[in-house]
Amino acid sequence: MRFGSRVAAVGAALTLAGGAAVSTATPAAASDNATTTMSSFSSLSSFTCDAWRYERGSRGHGASVTCHGSSFTGYAVCHQPNGDWYIRFGNRAPSGGTSIMWCDRNAEVADAGAFPI
Repeated sequence: MRFGSRVAAVGAALTLAGGAAVSTATPAAASDNATTTMSSFSSLSSFTCDAWRYERGSRGHGASVTCHGSSFTGYAVCHQPNGDWYIRFGNRAPSGGTSIMWCDRNAEVADAGAFPI
């Protein structure tokens, strides 16, 4: 349940992110479908993030990530001492902004990242 759970948790987060990106790219008019979808995907190719940073504060342990090219939401994969894994999502941030995610007090951040909105 160690590495496999982590991969499954990250996969679930990315699946949710993919669903959100597709649903926001749906155009109102069917005739504009191909143009809108292609331009939405080309704008995602310019989405980049800096390396995530480990955070410590009064809320416990967390992570922050700064991204460019689109508004985004960060996520952190958290690991508790009892072996449980879970994902925490951060605030929505504009391009160039920072999203901060906090794990429970006794948990550590195993990985973090972001997905465009």
